[in-house]
Amino acid sequence: MSFQDLILASSATTCLLFAFLLLSLEHKLRKSSRYLLSYFALIGLVQLVDIASGTSDTLHLFIVPMALMLGPLFYLYVGSQSPNQTASQRQRCLLFLPAGLFLLHIVLVKTAVLTAPLIAHKTALLVLAPAELVYVIAAYFRLKQTSQLLRQTPGAPEPVKLSWLHSLCHLNMLILVFEIIYHISHSTGALSVAHSRVFINTALQLFLLLIAWHVIRSPEVIYTEQQRLAVRKKYQKSGLTPALSAYYGRKLDTLMNDEQLFLDSELTLSTLAERVGLNQHNLSQLLNEHVGSRYHDYINGCRVRHAAELLTTTDCSVEEVAYRSGFGTRAAFYAAFKKHYQLTPAKWRTQSQRPDRLRQSNSTGPDE
Repeated sequence: MSFQDLILASSATTCLLFAFLLLSLEHKLRKSSRYLLSYFALIGLVQLVDIASGTSDTLHLFIVPMALMLGPLFYLYVGSQSPNQTASQRQRCLLFLPAGLFLLHIVLVKTAVLTAPLIAHKTALLVLAPAELVYVIAAYFRLKQTSQLLRQTPGAPEPVKLSWLHSLCHLNMLILVFEIIYHISHSTGALSVAHSRVFINTALQLFLLLIAWHVIRSPEVIYTEQQRLAVRKKYQKSGLTPALSAYYGRKLDTLMNDEQLFLDSELTLSTLAERVGLNQHNLSQLLNEHVGSRYHDYINGCRVRHAAELLTTTDCSVEEVAYRSGFGTRAAFYAAFKKHYQLTPAKWRTQSQRPDRLRQSNSTGPDE
């Protein structure tokens, strides 16, 4: 095995170890780190493809579309760990559009729809680093906005997770700038080596080892999902500042709208506080300021609105709707629903439907 292949195999192994580490997390934590998991797994896959194929092989062509996905995955990971709003489906499609277009280009060339490639494979390999750098810089500025928001609270240290993301962005930018400079030097003849990618992959392996060292030193960046803001006790007594209230309000909205935590019938105030990144006292304060209600009223309100949608759009029985909406008992569902809508679920369903779409009594359950 050549030194080039040894470096590729080493970096691929490191990436896959990271991926397996993330796969070992519990479901909720694994879901929150899915973009980071995909990012490391894809780097490892690119390295393995590079080992298994030569530059003239068809398999090697797929390195470009796979590598073009690294930037979007990195950007989405940073965004998912910050209080900014989660990217929409349309935004995610736009982020992965370059990779999709290049994959389509390969298919068209191989099926002879295009008689000649629009861009040579060697040229495409050279644009990978600049393309990924654009995404990393965009993620960095998004992260910088989050840090500026947190600095509005005097004496509040930066959360460990944000420090991790800053380090990850800086390391990523460093390796990508190094790769760009290397390719420019090599193309101008200022640098001549037997194998054009051996130094790049060596630098990549160092990049991965630095990340591993950071994770070993601060394992909470992987093993905790929430971005805890450890405000000093003297600031805890005064409650949340307006800036922090807005910060955690957006985080709470994201958890409820995207992950629908309220569907868990065993959800407690302490569990929700942990997911948001606050203690129970500050979460209660946040709910009072952000939504104007107590914890149980807030959760029941989310569940009741979800139940109302199920009653309108499905033929599920009232009892099934209750359990699918996160209520532990039918009685609790009836009490919360009637308090919110001043009607029983069955009567509400009847009044919300057009005459030609009325449900049969056996699907709605009794009114009382």
